[in-house]
Amino acid sequence: MSSKLKWLGLFALAGFAMMLMTKIPALGLAEAEFCGVCHAMDEQVSTYLHSPHANYANCGDCHDPHGLVTGSVFAAYTGARDLYRVVTNTIPLEIRTTGLSKKVIQENCMRCHGDIMSTIGDTSYDRGSYCFHCHHEIVHEK
Repeated sequence: MSSKLKWLGLFALAGFAMMLMTKIPALGLAEAEFCGVCHAMDEQVSTYLHSPHANYANCGDCHDPHGLVTGSVFAAYTGARDLYRVVTNTIPLEIRTTGLSKKVIQENCMRCHGDIMSTIGDTSYDRGSYCFHCHHEIVHEK
């Protein structure tokens, strides 16, 4: 095996290990304190800290998939995207969820509130509304 291929494999393995680190609770990468480091998230963090969810869930519980690999890859991707926006000063004036993020948040609503939702079903099914369309002010005012 060539030296370049070995280094590429080692680099890929190190990158994958770093992505998995996003799911280590002790690092706090899914906590409001970490997410709030960026001034663009001040309003989101403030409204979250004054919401009922602050006692039971962190930012990653709602905004990241819960699988180890899928959650790590998603958190690494969104984190890199957000870091790029901060470094290049291209932060949008209004923070909005993407289509993929909406699906992740909906799945997490269903996961945590499944007991209530079992009688209602997934409200987003067949082009319906996401839970947070009606309940967005519970965590974030906007």
